[in-house]
Amino acid sequence: MYLLHLLFVPLHKAALKGDWEAAKELLIKDPSLVKDSLTEGGETALHISAVEGHSFFVHNLLKLMQDSDIEILNKKGTTALCFAAAAGNLNIVKLMVHRNPDLPTIRGPDGVTPLYMAAFLGHTHVADYLFPLSDFQSWTVEDQITLLTTTIDSQLYGLAMTIVDQWKSLAVVEDSNGETALQVLARKPLVFCRSSNTSQGLCGRIASAILLRYTKVRTHDIRAPCDAYTLLDCLWNIVICQEEDVETTRVVTKNTTKLFFIAAESGNEEFLVELIRRYPDFLYKVNESKQSIFHIAVLHRYVQVFNLLYELRGAKDLMATYVDKDGNNMLHLAARLAPQNQLNLIPGAALQMQREVLWYKEVEKIVQPSYRNKKNSSGKTPWELFVSEHEELMKQGEKMMKQTAKSCMLVTILIATVVFTAAFTVPGGYDNANGTPILKNHRLFVVFPISEAVATLSSLTSMLMFLSILTSRYSGNDFLNTLPFWMVVGVAALFVSIVAMMVAFCTCLLFYQHGFGAVTVLLVMFASVPIIFIVLKYPLLVTILRCTYGCKALFRSNNRLLS
Repeated sequence: MYLLHLLFVPLHKAALKGDWEAAKELLIKDPSLVKDSLTEGGETALHISAVEGHSFFVHNLLKLMQDSDIEILNKKGTTALCFAAAAGNLNIVKLMVHRNPDLPTIRGPDGVTPLYMAAFLGHTHVADYLFPLSDFQSWTVEDQITLLTTTIDSQLYGLAMTIVDQWKSLAVVEDSNGETALQVLARKPLVFCRSSNTSQGLCGRIASAILLRYTKVRTHDIRAPCDAYTLLDCLWNIVICQEEDVETTRVVTKNTTKLFFIAAESGNEEFLVELIRRYPDFLYKVNESKQSIFHIAVLHRYVQVFNLLYELRGAKDLMATYVDKDGNNMLHLAARLAPQNQLNLIPGAALQMQREVLWYKEVEKIVQPSYRNKKNSSGKTPWELFVSEHEELMKQGEKMMKQTAKSCMLVTILIATVVFTAAFTVPGGYDNANGTPILKNHRLFVVFPISEAVATLSSLTSMLMFLSILTSRYSGNDFLNTLPFWMVVGVAALFVSIVAMMVAFCTCLLFYQHGFGAVTVLLVMFASVPIIFIVLKYPLLVTILRCTYGCKALFRSNNRLLS
């Protein structure tokens, strides 16, 4: 029926645009429009203007409304204040609450409150403002824990701290997903800002250090990532105190053990470090599959979690002896194909295969020699499992390497042909009397034979490297060092040959005595060819070098557990 009312559409447009003058004229004609639904969803002009953030429009509209009009729900049972809170407009929220203080406590059929909407969408200031007005103490425990876990999910750690400070029992209560507040926090590795920089490059570590130093002098922000540590301390201390109650000891112990493995499966190494410092016995716990956190780290390819193993010294050998319920030791787990999200961090199937081999070799150093040929419940040794799991990735890596080698080899052959031919055709020709080059006394002449020799030698070297790639066996071990080394040398030699060829060509142009302007233009054009090559191939070279040689320091102790 709303479509039949000729004034609904103009008022709807005015509310969307925040055009109060147009809306005012319509409301003078029909004052009842102030509480009429303008949309099929039952939204009034107040709903629409609030979500669009038109403060002036809302301010004037509220003057024309009764308290009951402001409390109107749409068809989903949502007030206009919920819309304003969802939009994160604190000014409009304050206008509505000042006009009707009961608004923050009004719930829809699904029990959604304005405070929950603000917390769910991460609007810090709106949530902080609404919390003391929402009668939180009268909420059910289910609603309270839902709000607490929602604030943690949205990184509103200041509000979460306020809740657990006043309602400490919520720290051990499970939400509708069966998770406690600590378990939700354990799934958020990115909010812990003190994470190790070992996997970053030099520039990355310097930038992180500068950023960390800068953030230390900033004023306190309740959404700052480092507040996750404060919340962790608070929740953990409450959980420890809860263990004094005999009735809850079993539940708390179960939840804290589960918490440990949730953090491991999420790759939250900083969270794990904090827990182990507080309760070192966690290191020896296993999950339902009889896997330790280090087995989980290998399975999910979490380098920083796995590196904690190097800090255990003697206990490291003990951990490596654990066998899960399927008969898999740690090397079997390293033989499994990495999760796709971890593979996607490395560009190209060949380099992904290289990282997989690197993981296998690293774990192989840790496990007992007898475990390297031990079969699991499926009757497979670690290497047999590795080959079967990585068969498709190995084919893709081989295809990638061969395609790159073929395309580069074509260019290398052309360069070798050109420079070899040009070596016998020197600029200016030969003296018919004695067969020596006519321009041999020219000061730039010596550049030509040297550049020709360098171009020939580098192009032949590049050709040999690419030929080696094309004829390789492509076994698993070849992807670790041999194939990347050949590719790096081949591409680097190809670049040198291009530069040398351009130097030889430009040297010939400099011998011309006339048309200096045209020669200069040609020199600039041909000198740009190596630059274009660098732009095109530099990412490939850097990626291969980083993955091949930068990962040498990937597995090492960072001395964090006992620091």
